[in-house]
Amino acid sequence: MKPISFILIFVFVCNIVFAQTDGNKKSSFQLSFISPIGTNGRYSREYTNDYSLNLLVGVSKNERRFTLGGLSNIILSDAKGVQVAGLSNYVGNSGEGMQWAGLANVNKGRFNGLQIAGLFNTATCVRGVQIAGLVNVANDVKGVQWAGLLNIARNSDVPIGLINIIKNGEMGMAVTYDGIGNAVASFRSGGKYTYGILGIGYNHKMKKNGLVAEAGLGAHIPVLKWLRINNELKVSSIGCDLSNPVYNAGYLLLSAFRIGRHFELFGGGSINYMETKNRDAENVFPNHSLWKGNNSEKLQQAYVGYQVGAQFIF
Repeated sequence: MKPISFILIFVFVCNIVFAQTDGNKKSSFQLSFISPIGTNGRYSREYTNDYSLNLLVGVSKNERRFTLGGLSNIILSDAKGVQVAGLSNYVGNSGEGMQWAGLANVNKGRFNGLQIAGLFNTATCVRGVQIAGLVNVANDVKGVQWAGLLNIARNSDVPIGLINIIKNGEMGMAVTYDGIGNAVASFRSGGKYTYGILGIGYNHKMKKNGLVAEAGLGAHIPVLKWLRINNELKVSSIGCDLSNPVYNAGYLLLSAFRIGRHFELFGGGSINYMETKNRDAENVFPNHSLWKGNNSEKLQQAYVGYQVGAQFIF
């Protein structure tokens, strides 16, 4: 208990000694437990700090270099340097540098640099990279958004996520068919260069249940106004509601031809790997292969395939 008592006494004394009331509220270092218990006292929201150590939740006006919070850092105006928090970083105006939070980074203004959050990142304008386990939200993005599920922005050329709601980007519905019998309807959404894929369909070669679920990421290479090359990484589950579905993962290289404003036809080759523990699904596997690894427990195969499709672009 003595170390804890010493820390509490130290914070209390610093609270009295360093809590300034003049107009020049700047501090090289802030130590706080939870505002207003800290070296800047009840005036902490008026201070600009170079370094801050917030054992639970810290409040300040500006941060210049490094801020560490056990739970949250609340910065009412501008933040520069590095902010690290167990749960969240909040910046009331602009940020620059790096933000890392176990849950969320929230910027009410512009952010330049790198945001990493376990759940979500938000900012009005981003110049840099947003990485989130679930969702990224911004207005204008010059850089990359990378989310486990969803990216939202008005302008974002390089969103990497399964769903990308980009106002000035591209969204469409596609119907595809491939060499192992998958007919899939998919929602495709993204920006100028990258897009996400989520689809559901049916495999007519599957004996019992041919329900197909598909997810993937893609990248456009613009060639001409009416032609682009699409690169896709996709994973699909055939018989996805069965205990032993067929898994297929592949890379696709597709030529896409634009017809007017809303239609696109595409097709090309693929390199794939598929496996299953369901011996009844053997007829789904193609007759040709680059490699086979079948045994008593599961079927495995690498093969060259194809895909063709058409897309309606909203």
